[in-house]
Amino acid sequence: MSAFLSDEWLQSLTEASAELRHDGGDQRVAITVVGGPDGRRGFTVELRTGEGPAYIAGAQADADSSYELTYDDAVDQVCGGYDPALNYMTGSLKVKGATRPLFELFQLWARPAHRDALARVAAETRF
Repeated sequence: MSAFLSDEWLQSLTEASAELRHDGGDQRVAITVVGGPDGRRGFTVELRTGEGPAYIAGAQADADSSYELTYDDAVDQVCGGYDPALNYMTGSLKVKGATRPLFELFQLWARPAHRDALARVAAETRF
């Protein structure tokens, strides 16, 4: 069982979602989670054409877009109770940079295969 947002957890999520294929261009979205037990923790989702998403430790400063969310919202997202796309549209999720990479990521996350992959990883996660 791996700790939420740990390097091991991010690797598990990358492996679990490897079968998904991104059909847009190469893009990166940096996500920072604040207020957690380990303080501020960031990661970057790399989307490459024809590949599954890669979840990499550290919010890369040169990512195409980025956003922050609270630890509680991040946990809710993993457990299916928080929809970042809806929160973006209602204005409660503030994004920096380009919006297209964000929408590409949200579309990928909305796929049933990604939801299933996330549920498998969440079942083995220590929050």
